Amino acid sequence: MTTFINIHTLISHPSSMMNRDDSGLQKTAVFGGTVRSRISSQCLKRAIRQSDIYTNAVEEKSIRTNKFDELLALCIESMPEVDSKLIEDVLLNMGSKIKKEKDKESGETHRYFDAVQPYAIGAIREAVNMVKAGTELKELKKIAHIPTFDVALSGRMDASCPERNVEAAMSVAHSLTTHSADIEVDWFTACDDLAEQGSGHIGTTEFSSGVFYRYASINLDLLAKNVKSTPDEVMPVVQTVVRCFAQVTPSAKQKVFAAYNQADFVLVTRADQPLSLANAFRKPIENTGDVMEKSVAELVSHYEKLKDAYDMDSDAIGMDLTGSEEGKTISWVNKISDIQF
Repeated sequence: MTTFINIHTLISHPSSMMNRDDSGLQKTAVFGGTVRSRISSQCLKRAIRQSDIYTNAVEEKSIRTNKFDELLALCIESMPEVDSKLIEDVLLNMGSKIKKEKDKESGETHRYFDAVQPYAIGAIREAVNMVKAGTELKELKKIAHIPTFDVALSGRMDASCPERNVEAAMSVAHSLTTHSADIEVDWFTACDDLAEQGSGHIGTTEFSSGVFYRYASINLDLLAKNVKSTPDEVMPVVQTVVRCFAQVTPSAKQKVFAAYNQADFVLVTRADQPLSLANAFRKPIENTGDVMEKSVAELVSHYEKLKDAYDMDSDAIGMDLTGSEEGKTISWVNKISDIQF
Protein backbone atom coordinates (compact mmCIF):
# COMPACT_ATOMS: atom_id res chain seq x y z
CA MET A 1 0.00 0.00 0.00
CA THR A 2 1.29 3.43 -0.99
CA THR A 3 1.61 6.05 1.74
CA PHE A 4 0.79 9.70 1.12
CA ILE A 5 1.51 12.69 3.30
CA ASN A 6 -1.20 15.31 2.69
CA ILE A 7 -0.40 18.86 3.74
CA HIS A 8 -3.14 21.45 4.29
CA THR A 9 -2.53 24.99 5.52
CA LEU A 10 -4.60 28.14 5.92
CA ILE A 11 -2.61 31.35 5.76
CA SER A 12 -3.95 34.90 5.87
CA HIS A 13 -2.28 37.57 3.74
CA PRO A 14 -3.18 41.27 3.92
CA SER A 15 -2.75 43.50 0.87
CA SER A 16 -0.42 41.63 -1.49
CA MET A 17 0.24 40.59 -5.07
CA MET A 18 2.41 37.51 -4.89
CA ASN A 19 1.62 36.09 -8.30
CA ARG A 20 0.88 37.91 -11.57
CA ASP A 21 -0.25 36.79 -15.00
CA ASP A 22 1.28 37.67 -18.37
CA SER A 23 -0.43 41.07 -18.27
CA GLY A 24 0.91 41.90 -14.82
CA LEU A 25 -2.48 41.41 -13.19
CA GLN A 26 -3.37 39.50 -10.03
CA LYS A 27 -3.84 35.79 -10.78
CA THR A 28 -7.37 34.59 -10.08
CA ALA A 29 -9.59 31.55 -10.54
CA VAL A 30 -13.34 31.02 -10.56
CA PHE A 31 -14.34 28.39 -8.00
CA GLY A 32 -17.83 27.73 -6.73
CA GLY A 33 -19.11 30.43 -9.06
CA THR A 34 -17.04 33.24 -7.49
CA VAL A 35 -13.66 34.80 -8.21
CA ARG A 36 -10.83 33.82 -5.87
CA SER A 37 -7.29 35.17 -5.59
CA ARG A 38 -4.77 32.55 -6.69
CA ILE A 39 -1.09 31.70 -6.23
CA SER A 40 0.14 29.15 -8.76
CA SER A 41 1.79 25.92 -7.69
CA GLN A 42 4.90 26.76 -9.70
CA CYS A 43 5.24 30.08 -7.87
CA LEU A 44 4.88 28.41 -4.49
CA LYS A 45 7.30 25.57 -5.30
CA ARG A 46 10.01 27.99 -6.40
CA ALA A 47 9.54 30.11 -3.26
CA ILE A 48 9.95 26.98 -1.15
CA ARG A 49 12.97 25.76 -3.09
CA GLN A 50 14.69 29.14 -2.72
CA SER A 51 13.83 29.57 0.98
CA ASP A 52 16.36 29.44 3.80
CA ILE A 53 14.20 26.86 5.59
CA TYR A 54 14.58 24.42 2.69
CA THR A 55 18.18 25.32 1.85
CA ASN A 56 19.36 24.73 5.41
CA ALA A 57 17.68 21.33 5.56
CA VAL A 58 19.12 19.66 2.44
CA GLU A 59 22.64 18.82 1.38
CA GLU A 60 22.32 20.28 -2.11
CA LYS A 61 19.76 22.02 -4.31
CA SER A 62 19.56 21.66 -8.07
CA ILE A 63 20.49 24.50 -10.41
CA ARG A 64 17.73 25.06 -12.96
CA THR A 65 19.06 26.60 -16.13
CA ASN A 66 19.46 26.31 -19.89
CA LYS A 67 22.71 28.33 -19.91
CA PHE A 68 25.55 25.92 -20.71
CA ASP A 69 28.44 28.38 -20.45
CA GLU A 70 27.29 29.80 -17.11
CA LEU A 71 26.81 26.30 -15.66
CA LEU A 72 30.24 25.29 -16.93
CA ALA A 73 31.83 28.32 -15.24
CA LEU A 74 30.07 27.44 -11.96
CA CYS A 75 31.28 23.83 -12.17
CA ILE A 76 34.85 24.93 -12.84
CA GLU A 77 34.67 27.24 -9.83
CA SER A 78 33.24 24.45 -7.65
CA MET A 79 35.82 21.88 -8.82
CA PRO A 80 39.11 23.77 -9.11
CA GLU A 81 41.09 20.54 -8.81
CA VAL A 82 39.54 19.12 -12.03
CA ASP A 83 40.71 19.97 -15.54
CA SER A 84 38.20 22.40 -17.08
CA LYS A 85 38.24 20.56 -20.42
CA LEU A 86 37.16 17.35 -18.68
CA ILE A 87 34.27 19.15 -16.97
CA GLU A 88 33.20 20.63 -20.31
CA ASP A 89 33.32 17.21 -21.99
CA VAL A 90 31.20 15.73 -19.20
CA LEU A 91 28.55 18.46 -19.51
CA LEU A 92 28.48 18.00 -23.28
CA ASN A 93 27.69 14.31 -22.82
CA MET A 94 25.31 14.26 -19.86
CA GLY A 95 22.22 14.08 -22.03
CA SER A 96 20.55 17.36 -22.89
CA LYS A 97 21.03 18.64 -26.41
CA ILE A 98 23.04 21.84 -26.81
CA LYS A 99 22.55 24.62 -29.31
CA LYS A 100 24.58 27.72 -30.18
CA GLU A 101 23.23 31.23 -30.53
CA LYS A 102 25.03 34.37 -31.62
CA ASP A 103 24.36 37.60 -29.76
CA LYS A 104 23.37 40.23 -32.35
CA GLU A 105 24.82 43.10 -30.35
CA SER A 106 28.12 41.68 -29.07
CA GLY A 107 28.67 39.12 -31.80
CA GLU A 108 29.59 36.53 -29.16
CA THR A 109 28.39 32.95 -29.46
CA HIS A 110 26.74 31.36 -26.43
CA ARG A 111 25.75 27.76 -25.81
CA TYR A 112 22.39 26.72 -24.40
CA PHE A 113 20.72 23.48 -23.39
CA ASP A 114 17.55 22.90 -25.40
CA ALA A 115 15.40 23.42 -22.28
CA VAL A 116 15.60 24.66 -18.72
CA GLN A 117 16.54 21.62 -16.66
CA PRO A 118 17.77 20.97 -13.11
CA TYR A 119 21.45 20.12 -12.74
CA ALA A 120 23.40 19.23 -9.60
CA ILE A 121 27.06 19.95 -8.97
CA GLY A 122 27.24 16.71 -7.00
CA ALA A 123 25.97 14.64 -9.93
CA ILE A 124 28.36 16.39 -12.32
CA ARG A 125 31.25 15.73 -9.94
CA GLU A 126 30.21 12.08 -9.77
CA ALA A 127 30.16 11.90 -13.58
CA VAL A 128 33.65 13.44 -13.72
CA ASN A 129 34.93 10.79 -11.31
CA MET A 130 33.31 8.04 -13.36
CA VAL A 131 35.08 9.25 -16.50
CA LYS A 132 38.35 9.38 -14.59
CA ALA A 133 37.73 5.77 -13.55
CA GLY A 134 37.29 4.65 -17.14
CA THR A 135 33.65 5.27 -18.10
CA GLU A 136 33.33 6.45 -21.70
CA LEU A 137 31.82 9.91 -22.20
CA LYS A 138 29.13 8.60 -24.54
CA GLU A 139 27.90 6.27 -21.80
CA LEU A 140 27.12 9.09 -19.34
CA LYS A 141 23.64 9.79 -20.69
CA LYS A 142 22.62 6.20 -19.95
CA ILE A 143 23.58 6.46 -16.28
CA ALA A 144 20.92 7.70 -13.86
CA HIS A 145 22.24 9.68 -10.89
CA ILE A 146 20.50 10.01 -7.52
CA PRO A 147 18.60 13.32 -7.81
CA THR A 148 18.60 16.15 -5.30
CA PHE A 149 15.53 16.23 -3.07
CA ASP A 150 13.91 19.12 -4.96
CA VAL A 151 14.12 17.07 -8.17
CA ALA A 152 12.88 13.96 -6.35
CA LEU A 153 9.91 16.00 -5.11
CA SER A 154 9.09 18.05 -8.22
CA GLY A 155 10.37 15.72 -10.93
CA ARG A 156 12.38 16.16 -14.10
CA MET A 157 11.43 15.62 -17.74
CA ASP A 158 14.13 15.73 -20.42
CA ALA A 159 12.80 14.69 -23.83
CA SER A 160 16.30 14.57 -25.28
CA CYS A 161 17.47 12.17 -22.58
CA PRO A 162 14.64 10.06 -21.09
CA GLU A 163 17.14 8.25 -18.86
CA ARG A 164 17.36 11.41 -16.73
CA ASN A 165 13.60 11.64 -16.18
CA VAL A 166 12.32 11.52 -12.61
CA GLU A 167 8.65 11.12 -11.65
CA ALA A 168 7.61 13.83 -9.20
CA ALA A 169 6.78 12.52 -5.73
CA MET A 170 4.92 15.71 -4.75
CA SER A 171 1.73 17.18 -6.20
CA VAL A 172 1.03 20.83 -5.40
CA ALA A 173 -2.28 22.64 -5.89
CA HIS A 174 -2.76 26.26 -6.85
CA SER A 175 -3.56 28.17 -3.66
CA LEU A 176 -7.01 29.79 -3.57
CA THR A 177 -8.74 32.09 -1.14
CA THR A 178 -11.42 30.38 0.92
CA HIS A 179 -13.75 33.27 0.16
CA SER A 180 -14.64 35.49 -2.77
CA ALA A 181 -11.88 37.95 -3.59
CA ASP A 182 -12.13 41.66 -4.29
CA ILE A 183 -9.31 42.62 -6.63
CA GLU A 184 -8.37 46.21 -5.89
CA VAL A 185 -6.17 48.70 -7.74
CA ASP A 186 -3.38 50.71 -6.15
CA TRP A 187 -2.76 54.06 -7.87
CA PHE A 188 0.77 55.20 -7.11
CA THR A 189 3.23 57.92 -8.05
CA ALA A 190 7.01 58.16 -8.05
CA CYS A 191 7.90 61.67 -6.96
CA ASP A 192 10.73 63.59 -8.59
CA ASP A 193 12.65 65.33 -5.81
CA LEU A 194 14.09 67.88 -8.24
CA ALA A 195 10.76 68.86 -9.77
CA GLU A 196 8.73 71.75 -8.38
CA GLN A 197 5.45 69.90 -8.79
CA GLY A 198 3.98 66.78 -10.32
CA SER A 199 5.56 63.33 -10.34
CA GLY A 200 8.14 61.51 -12.34
CA HIS A 201 5.89 58.50 -12.89
CA ILE A 202 2.27 57.49 -12.35
CA GLY A 203 1.09 53.89 -12.43
CA THR A 204 -1.32 51.29 -11.11
CA THR A 205 -1.01 47.76 -9.76
CA GLU A 206 -3.61 45.23 -8.65
CA PHE A 207 -3.66 43.67 -5.21
CA SER A 208 -5.91 41.64 -2.96
CA SER A 209 -6.04 40.12 0.50
CA GLY A 210 -7.47 36.96 1.97
CA VAL A 211 -7.15 33.56 3.61
CA PHE A 212 -5.41 31.14 1.24
CA TYR A 213 -5.84 27.39 1.28
CA ARG A 214 -2.61 25.60 0.36
CA TYR A 215 -2.47 21.88 -0.40
CA ALA A 216 0.22 19.40 -1.38
CA SER A 217 0.46 15.63 -1.38
CA ILE A 218 3.73 13.70 -1.14
CA ASN A 219 3.97 10.08 -2.26
CA LEU A 220 6.27 8.93 0.51
CA ASP A 221 7.23 5.66 -1.13
CA LEU A 222 8.02 7.29 -4.47
CA LEU A 223 10.13 9.98 -2.77
CA ALA A 224 12.15 7.28 -1.01
CA LYS A 225 12.51 5.33 -4.25
CA ASN A 226 13.68 8.42 -6.16
CA VAL A 227 16.56 9.03 -3.75
CA LYS A 228 17.23 5.33 -3.15
CA SER A 229 16.36 5.52 0.53
CA THR A 230 13.61 4.42 2.92
CA PRO A 231 10.38 6.21 3.93
CA ASP A 232 11.67 6.70 7.47
CA GLU A 233 14.92 8.22 6.22
CA VAL A 234 13.18 10.82 4.03
CA MET A 235 10.71 11.94 6.72
CA PRO A 236 12.95 14.84 7.86
CA VAL A 237 12.68 16.32 4.36
CA VAL A 238 8.90 15.82 4.41
CA GLN A 239 8.77 17.69 7.73
CA THR A 240 10.80 20.48 6.15
CA VAL A 241 8.27 20.72 3.32
CA VAL A 242 5.45 20.91 5.89
CA ARG A 243 7.23 23.79 7.60
CA CYS A 244 7.78 25.53 4.25
CA PHE A 245 4.09 25.29 3.35
CA ALA A 246 3.27 26.96 6.65
CA GLN A 247 5.97 29.64 6.67
CA VAL A 248 7.26 30.47 3.18
CA THR A 249 5.68 33.20 1.06
CA PRO A 250 6.48 34.12 -2.56
CA SER A 251 8.70 37.17 -2.97
CA ALA A 252 6.80 39.10 -5.66
CA LYS A 253 5.90 42.69 -4.67
CA GLN A 254 6.97 42.03 -1.08
CA LYS A 255 9.09 45.20 -1.00
CA VAL A 256 5.91 47.26 -1.38
CA PHE A 257 3.41 45.02 0.47
CA ALA A 258 5.48 43.13 3.08
CA ALA A 259 2.90 40.34 3.40
CA TYR A 260 5.20 38.11 5.41
CA ASN A 261 2.68 35.88 7.17
CA GLN A 262 2.66 32.37 8.54
CA ALA A 263 -0.11 29.84 8.68
CA ASP A 264 -2.72 30.01 11.43
CA PHE A 265 -3.75 26.43 10.72
CA VAL A 266 -1.81 23.34 9.62
CA LEU A 267 -3.27 19.88 9.08
CA VAL A 268 -1.08 16.97 7.99
CA THR A 269 -2.39 13.49 7.34
CA ARG A 270 -0.70 10.17 6.67
CA ALA A 271 -3.06 8.25 4.42
CA ASP A 272 -3.38 5.61 1.73
CA GLN A 273 -4.42 8.16 -0.92
CA PRO A 274 -3.97 11.82 -1.82
CA LEU A 275 -6.86 14.01 -0.68
CA SER A 276 -7.49 17.70 -1.37
CA LEU A 277 -9.91 19.49 0.93
CA ALA A 278 -10.49 22.42 -1.44
CA ASN A 279 -14.16 21.53 -1.81
CA ALA A 280 -14.65 22.63 1.78
CA PHE A 281 -14.61 26.12 0.26
CA ARG A 282 -16.68 25.49 -2.87
CA LYS A 283 -19.28 27.63 -1.15
CA PRO A 284 -17.20 30.72 -0.30
CA ILE A 285 -16.73 31.54 3.36
CA GLU A 286 -18.24 34.85 4.41
CA ASN A 287 -15.36 37.35 4.38
CA THR A 288 -15.76 38.91 7.80
CA GLY A 289 -13.48 39.35 10.80
CA ASP A 290 -13.70 35.67 11.70
CA VAL A 291 -13.06 34.36 8.17
CA MET A 292 -10.04 32.36 9.39
CA GLU A 293 -11.97 30.67 12.21
CA LYS A 294 -14.84 29.78 9.85
CA SER A 295 -12.35 28.47 7.26
CA VAL A 296 -10.75 26.24 9.90
CA ALA A 297 -14.13 24.88 10.96
CA GLU A 298 -15.17 24.09 7.38
CA LEU A 299 -11.85 22.43 6.59
CA VAL A 300 -11.91 20.19 9.67
CA SER A 301 -15.58 19.30 9.15
CA HIS A 302 -15.01 18.43 5.48
CA TYR A 303 -12.02 16.22 6.32
CA GLU A 304 -13.88 14.26 8.98
CA LYS A 305 -16.93 13.78 6.77
CA LEU A 306 -14.80 12.39 3.94
CA LYS A 307 -12.80 10.16 6.25
CA ASP A 308 -15.98 8.68 7.71
CA ALA A 309 -17.90 8.36 4.43
CA TYR A 310 -15.10 6.57 2.58
CA ASP A 311 -13.66 4.60 5.52
CA MET A 312 -10.29 6.21 4.88
CA ASP A 313 -7.14 4.95 6.48
CA SER A 314 -5.92 8.38 7.54
CA ASP A 315 -4.12 9.64 10.64
CA ALA A 316 -4.18 13.41 11.20
CA ILE A 317 -2.11 15.85 13.22
CA GLY A 318 -3.12 19.50 13.40
CA MET A 319 -1.88 22.82 14.73
CA ASP A 320 -4.53 25.49 15.19
CA LEU A 321 -3.50 28.97 16.32
CA THR A 322 -7.12 30.18 16.28
CA GLY A 323 -7.94 28.05 19.31
CA SER A 324 -10.84 26.21 17.62
CA GLU A 325 -9.44 22.66 17.63
CA GLU A 326 -12.84 21.17 16.83
CA GLY A 327 -11.77 17.94 15.11
CA LYS A 328 -12.49 14.77 17.05
CA THR A 329 -10.26 12.52 14.90
CA ILE A 330 -7.30 14.90 14.82
CA SER A 331 -4.37 14.88 17.24
CA TRP A 332 -3.64 18.49 18.15
CA VAL A 333 -0.20 19.91 18.84
CA ASN A 334 1.03 23.38 19.80
CA LYS A 335 4.20 23.52 17.68
CA ILE A 336 4.83 22.70 14.04
CA SER A 337 7.92 20.76 15.09
CA ASP A 338 5.58 18.33 16.88
CA ILE A 339 3.88 17.33 13.62
CA GLN A 340 5.62 14.00 13.17
CA PHE A 341 4.51 10.55 12.09
